[in-house]
Amino acid sequence: MKILFTLFLLALTVTSAYAQCKFIILVTTGDREDAGTDARVSLSVSTANGKKLVIESLKPWGQKGHNNFEKGHTDKFEGSGKCLPSKPCRMLLESNGKGNKPGWFVDKVAFTQIEQKNLSQKEKTFNVNRWLARDESPGTLFVVVDDCAK
Repeated sequence: MKILFTLFLLALTVTSAYAQCKFIILVTTGDREDAGTDARVSLSVSTANGKKLVIESLKPWGQKGHNNFEKGHTDKFEGSGKCLPSKPCRMLLESNGKGNKPGWFVDKVAFTQIEQKNLSQKEKTFNVNRWLARDESPGTLFVVVDDCAK
């Protein structure tokens, strides 16, 4: 009986360590010539100890029928999942480089995590200010912003 009780307490501890959170992501596309994109965009944010939230495609998290990632606009994406244990400090933003306009100039990505149980928030803005395009410098379809050492 003591073993079952101990296992129950352990399971309860693990469950509470991974509380459910709501995530709000704001992506700002630059106000430059041909800055917008129709490509699929993925996002991964992680904490200093390596815990991650991975979103394979932001589109399902966005507003239905809305044209995301247009020049000079900020788009809002919402979803839920297991909470990160601390504020994220590293981000990987990636475009698949496909579609009518694959190049994309990104100003910034703002990340907010709201724990559903106590409504506590963790926020982080990742300044990007560069192209995700094969034909624009630096010629890559991804960017890593790593503020973990700061």
